[in-house]
Amino acid sequence: WYDHWLKGMDTRVMEGPPIQLYIQSENRWRSEHEWPLKRTQWREFYLGGPASGLQGTLAESAGAEQVRRLEHDPASHEAFHGEPRLTYRTEPFAKELELTGPMALYLQAASSAPDIDWLVFVADEAPDGQVRELCKGWLRSSHRKIDPARSTPAKPYHPHLAAEPMQPGTVYEFPIEIWPVCNVFKPGHRLRLEVANSDSIIASSGRPHVTIKAKATNTIHEGGRKPSRLVVPVMPR
Repeated sequence: WYDHWLKGMDTRVMEGPPIQLYIQSENRWRSEHEWPLKRTQWREFYLGGPASGLQGTLAESAGAEQVRRLEHDPASHEAFHGEPRLTYRTEPFAKELELTGPMALYLQAASSAPDIDWLVFVADEAPDGQVRELCKGWLRSSHRKIDPARSTPAKPYHPHLAAEPMQPGTVYEFPIEIWPVCNVFKPGHRLRLEVANSDSIIASSGRPHVTIKAKATNTIHEGGRKPSRLVVPVMPR
């Protein structure tokens, strides 16, 4: 690449498709011509499940409107480990499902604090319960504003020009960009989504995201007319 651009040598580095993707779980590379891929089939999974507790579901239809509570105490031992977390899971997939491209979580939520951080983790959960983290995203509530002209459904663009504190108890939509994924979920595996208000100093190898140290009761609103939803890029296979 350097020989081609800096020395004018014909290294043939510019030949072939410009995109090289590494397909996780298949341990192979694939060449593509554009990004995101034109053949992407955008799909939405809605957050729902039992009306209480930290365990929920991801389904392709929104259920009845309900609220799930997440208590955050930054001084607690749990917060040191990035807990508690809300965990949402699909049913086991009957056949292979490839997700390749950007993702976004549109979280409908409220807080008792004027500002709070949202951390999102996407993982591949095997039938035996082992979890392999694929990618993550994060957003500070006061920076929820997006630029519609520069945003797409799977890639919200936040200009970060000014902080806009929340009114405690008011429900807002938080468009959270999640880093691109490239993974094939094998039959029997699940798509797993975790939502937290702090990062784990252990899982992040001692380099956690610096989050707001505010004790808060946060409520995630699921189902109904404005459901919380995850936008994912499905590749036809």
